[in-house]
Amino acid sequence: MIRVSQWAEVRHMYEVERVPKKEIARRLGLDVKTIRRALSKLKAVPERSSPGRGRVLDPLRDRIRALLQEEPELTAKRIRRLLEGSGALPGERAMRKCVAGLRAELFAPKAFVHRTHLPGATSEFDFGESCARIDGKVRKVKYLIATLLSSNVYFAKAYPVERLECLLAGLLCAFRHFGGVTGRAVLDNTSLAVREVLRGPDRIETQHFAAFRGAFPLRADFCAPASGWEKGSVERGVEYVRDNVFRPMPDVHSFDELNAQILIELERDLDQRRLPDGRTARQAWIAEREHLRPLPNYLPETCRIVAVVADNFAHVRVDRATYSVPIRYARRALSAKLFHDRVEFACEDRIVSKKARSFEEGAMVLDPLDVLPLLEQKHRAVGESTAIQKWVIPAVFHELRARLLDRTRKGDQEWVRVMRLLETHEMGVLTRAVEQALAHGSPSLETVKMVLARSASNTGAVALPAIQRSELLSMEVRSPRLEACDEIVEEGR
Repeated sequence: MIRVSQWAEVRHMYEVERVPKKEIARRLGLDVKTIRRALSKLKAVPERSSPGRGRVLDPLRDRIRALLQEEPELTAKRIRRLLEGSGALPGERAMRKCVAGLRAELFAPKAFVHRTHLPGATSEFDFGESCARIDGKVRKVKYLIATLLSSNVYFAKAYPVERLECLLAGLLCAFRHFGGVTGRAVLDNTSLAVREVLRGPDRIETQHFAAFRGAFPLRADFCAPASGWEKGSVERGVEYVRDNVFRPMPDVHSFDELNAQILIELERDLDQRRLPDGRTARQAWIAEREHLRPLPNYLPETCRIVAVVADNFAHVRVDRATYSVPIRYARRALSAKLFHDRVEFACEDRIVSKKARSFEEGAMVLDPLDVLPLLEQKHRAVGESTAIQKWVIPAVFHELRARLLDRTRKGDQEWVRVMRLLETHEMGVLTRAVEQALAHGSPSLETVKMVLARSASNTGAVALPAIQRSELLSMEVRSPRLEACDEIVEEGR
């Protein structure tokens, strides 16, 4: 049997080059009869094929087809497990190939509708995850991605965790960055915003998310479950930011520095990325900003509110971290407003304490000023107070405490009263006042107050007390004897 390539060569040699049949047979090493048969065929000569062999999967093919029709998402591995006990089974590779072929026969390939997004109409949001070295420690980073679909402009902001307050803060920062609010926002079915997924597009939203978007107002559309392609633009944005910011791993001192780097990278690329119509991303963004709605005059708070109760130590535990509040609010009900960067504690609609947010498990964020009023009464507990032990203060205050303990019987109480001056004075001002008091040899509350008063009045009229020497306190001065003077006079005569 002559091959197809040989048949083409034979026809070319005979019809074009006019080579005789016998010469063709000699050149190709074929019989002249084979050459004649090849020339008599006007179409390619089909090659001889061997008869098909039976396969191990042939008896199981109908059952696999039935399983796929009943449950289209079955994997080849699961199907192989279901077929155990049905005779000889093929290898995993052969099973995957068979299942893929049957799935292609049973189900048509998915097709998508090409969409054109109107300027200012739609934005998409999603969280991505990567790693960064922050303050010398490798940490997981959650970053919120936002994109304007018409201009294909991205915004990203990194957070330590993925929580409701981070989502709300990210949405607000994105709209500020874009220069306005879109008509609707597309998100996945995150539990931060969706409390229950109902039939079709209906969702029961969380109370805080619904109140937040209602302040703009902003329409929220949620993707169908397991249908990430419905927000494909922001899905590409997640990879875009990961490739351009987090590879290689950034090394920064804080999240603020990391977010500044993200904005620099996104800004740098605006003039390089082009849309299908030839415009740069920046040009399209400038045009789309004219269609965005302005931000409302009253911006909603980007926080999550939790009801808490302070314990006997005036400590509140929120999200596995402990925060202190002023001691007068011990054992009282409070409201904790959890922002992505701080915690505010309120009592009866009044903010009573603000603390930096900590996401480390077991962290204690204590303010010594919260417990100083109690330590003034229970001054014997100053040395063992957790807040005082964790307090990082200039060395001059430790020297002041040591001098007071040597000088008075209730040195810790007076030291606490000096430290309470921080309620009305800055740390730097009080530090200089204590240094002057120590230099003058008068480590006392009254001296520190005098120095502060003199500094406030900018005059030198306030006189400091005389220098006191501790060794003079132990000296005993006897009452004078007047008769001794007469004895001295008589001896002189």
